Amino acid sequence: TNRKRDIYIGESLEPLDPFLDTYWSTVPRSAYSLFLAITGGISWIEVSDPLASVDSAWVALFVAYVIFVQLAVLNVITGVFCQQAVDSAMHDQELCTQAILAEKQWYCERIQNIFEHLDEDGSGTITIEEFESHLESEEMKALFAS
Repeated sequence: TNRKRDIYIGESLEPLDPFLDTYWSTVPRSAYSLFLAITGGISWIEVSDPLASVDSAWVALFVAYVIFVQLAVLNVITGVFCQQAVDSAMHDQELCTQAILAEKQWYCERIQNIFEHLDEDGSGTITIEEFESHLESEEMKALFAS
């Protein structure tokens, strides 16, 4: 914006480009123009052409800003939102229900294997004698501990 003032000091009080005032006359307008350029609210050409009337270095700086914001900053923001979506999917009700049911099935199978091991005669029932005979064995202690 200081460079714009230097242009006014020249031969006439008219800016080189009438849109220079529209987009770049103050810091808030410049920030708003940059915001519009990166969010698609205005064409990059429309914003950068007035800068070309001052100096091509300003156009290069504008292009570098757009490239940096589009490729770096917005990709990071997109990555954060994608990670949040993945995290929320992990807590999805249906997935939690399926995990709980699978864990329940594993425990049921584990307990059934323990009782089948306790039933020495294969009768389908465990007598108090069968239970007591296995209660003190190291193998049963290990099964219960696991």
